[in-house]
Amino acid sequence: MAFEPGQRIGDYEVVAKLGAGGLGVVYEVQHLISQRREAMKILLPDQGSPEMVERFRREVQTLATLNHVHIAQLHTAFYYENQLAMIMELIHGETLRDLRLRMAITLSQALEYVAQTLNALAYAHRLGVVHRDIKPSNIMITDGGFVKLLDFGIALTGHGSELTRAGYLLGSLNYMSPEQIGGSKATPRSDLYSVGVTLYELLTGALPIKGENNYEIMMGHINQVPAPPQQLAPQVPAAISDAVMRALAKDPLERFATADEFLHALRLTPASSEEGHTYAAPLPVSPVATVRGPLSAGAQAPATPHTPLLMRSHTQAAAQPTHSKSGSSSGFQNLSLEDISRKLAVYIGPVAKFVVKKLAAQSEDLDFIYREAAKQIPSDSDRAAFLKARRH
Repeated sequence: MAFEPGQRIGDYEVVAKLGAGGLGVVYEVQHLISQRREAMKILLPDQGSPEMVERFRREVQTLATLNHVHIAQLHTAFYYENQLAMIMELIHGETLRDLRLRMAITLSQALEYVAQTLNALAYAHRLGVVHRDIKPSNIMITDGGFVKLLDFGIALTGHGSELTRAGYLLGSLNYMSPEQIGGSKATPRSDLYSVGVTLYELLTGALPIKGENNYEIMMGHINQVPAPPQQLAPQVPAAISDAVMRALAKDPLERFATADEFLHALRLTPASSEEGHTYAAPLPVSPVATVRGPLSAGAQAPATPHTPLLMRSHTQAAAQPTHSKSGSSSGFQNLSLEDISRKLAVYIGPVAKFVVKKLAAQSEDLDFIYREAAKQIPSDSDRAAFLKARRH
């Protein structure tokens, strides 16, 4: 069933069709009471087999257990004329695949996007969820450069039985791990292989494994060792190239054991930025993630956080307008900045001092610093508490 703009579906009005992919069609909708714009995903009419319906239902249930700033948030789900619909946060941006095709992605940007993706996977893996289909088209980049991981339609959880038929592969061949191709059960290390393929493609502009047909691609993932990224792109630091190659190991036991371990290797790797300076790979924000209970009709996800300043590219940061208060050319006293950093760290961790330092470079107005720093806090209540502390 196709829906048209203006049509009402339960408590929502259809605004526009956004696209189709994976298991369903996605529409932009507006809640009739709150007026909030959201995304509605409906199972494709020609995908109504019992197996596909069950997959769609499991995606809803999987997303209901996940609450992380780098995972697209489920708001609620309901049936409309016997069709299951899920309501999710509306994300303004484009997929990493589309972004890569549209423009050149710098080394620092590639590391930022992958770091945020690994941050999301580290959280999901701790809850026993294996995505199984990590690829650029399932990684959304918001207008502010913030990653949102999409499409848990074939995710594997610790609950329930497998839905895969014998001889039937789930996932995307170009990004699929050797063990998945060989018919073995996917594990968190399988997701890390797919992240390795994605980062390899971002760094070199080419896939690590190619073939004239699906069979050649499958055999390549199982048997072929690709050239190191640095061999194709000399500007890639050796340590980063080595980390990618470890993620692409054929034997899962030779890969990183966890997403955090992979992330650690990238975070501590020196690299040369576009300006010629040496920097550490960007630190991803590590918010305190919570697990929501069973899905209910009124379930609401936290408000979508603003993009942390550390996630923006150097070019974006340079383009930001400068807010300053006249007569304050002497800058801040260290004590003031340390106080803001300490209070902010309660909510977003050690990365707070880098956020405050970045804001201090943009403005000499303490009110501006507090206001913009508060936007880095995902929770509405925590954000309010932080701002209240400013007044004391």
